[in-house]
Amino acid sequence: MRKEIRGLIAAVCLFFLFGTLQAQVLENYNPRIVISEKYDLLPSPVMAAVDLDLETYPLASFQLVFPAETAVFLDNTLWFYASADTSFVLPLKRLKEISPVDSQSGTLPLRAYKEGIDKSQLSVKKGVFRKGKSVDSSIDTPSEQLRKKDPVKDFLIVALVVVLSLIALFKVTYPVIFQSALRPVTMFAEELSEGGSGIKTFSSDVIFYLLVFSMLMSLFTFSCLHFAGISLLDDYLVGGLNSLLLVWLSGTAFFMVLSFMKYLWIKFFAVVYQLDKVDFSQFFYLVRILMMVLLVMFIVLMGFYLQGYTKMDEMVEFALGLFLLVYLAGIFRLFYLMLKKVPFKSYHLFSYLCSSELVPFLVIVKLIVG
Repeated sequence: MRKEIRGLIAAVCLFFLFGTLQAQVLENYNPRIVISEKYDLLPSPVMAAVDLDLETYPLASFQLVFPAETAVFLDNTLWFYASADTSFVLPLKRLKEISPVDSQSGTLPLRAYKEGIDKSQLSVKKGVFRKGKSVDSSIDTPSEQLRKKDPVKDFLIVALVVVLSLIALFKVTYPVIFQSALRPVTMFAEELSEGGSGIKTFSSDVIFYLLVFSMLMSLFTFSCLHFAGISLLDDYLVGGLNSLLLVWLSGTAFFMVLSFMKYLWIKFFAVVYQLDKVDFSQFFYLVRILMMVLLVMFIVLMGFYLQGYTKMDEMVEFALGLFLLVYLAGIFRLFYLMLKKVPFKSYHLFSYLCSSELVPFLVIVKLIVG
């Protein structure tokens, strides 16, 4: 009985020992991986490089892991293009057959090109591995995969040109209103004029202005969703430029309706607090601030995007934080300006602004943060 138990224990130990030996890492190249960056506005990682030693452990294999959309080169020669996350095991002898080794150093340079590549996405190890599929050395990578067209970039460029053209048209059509609506100096005026400096409530010039504002708001929202990697609009990317334009115009209509609802919200509380003469001035003042901030932020985002900056999600977080900060500063600035015009005390005014402005602001913060 004891002999049987000992034999069983020995068999189990040999099984685990065999399994360990069959998955033994001899050399870990991950700490040796060097990330190269390109420098435009900000540094962006574009290439990972490591030299493989093909002289030691001739019977070993390489376990290689690459992220999606990575072009892999061996000694400046394209090996394959990983259209999806790729992991495989390749014998060292097979790798020697695919690409010659430097006779002096006995190493083979491995290069992986991908925008925003990171060490955590790669893995290069030499050892004895039980599992893993091999890769064909004669993979012919289609050129369209290496030069994949980005429909979002084309759409954002077209949309930005359209918005800037409409702003230029607004300046030509309504030059007087343009001076008060799109000049940054007007945000620091010491008085909140009644009627929005001669602008009538929902006249043609105001509707034109709100249209441009809604288009810019929709464009900024779309770009934030895309840069942040939120897959809410991925189904529309397949349709190309026409599909993206339809999404943009639909978002414009949504924000246009939302703007009218915001004014009605302010109008309701203005009637309750008997402030009928400042409701539109209050509404248009914040729209002017947000319009100018959105325009500047979107142009900056596009500048980084066109330069190939890879950490656009961090830029989106910064832009959204700046947007909310300016929005909140505009509310406090509005409180300061309205103190000179309202007939009642400051805590009544604060109560009014909490109802008409801070509640919608907190809803926006909840939607962004949540």
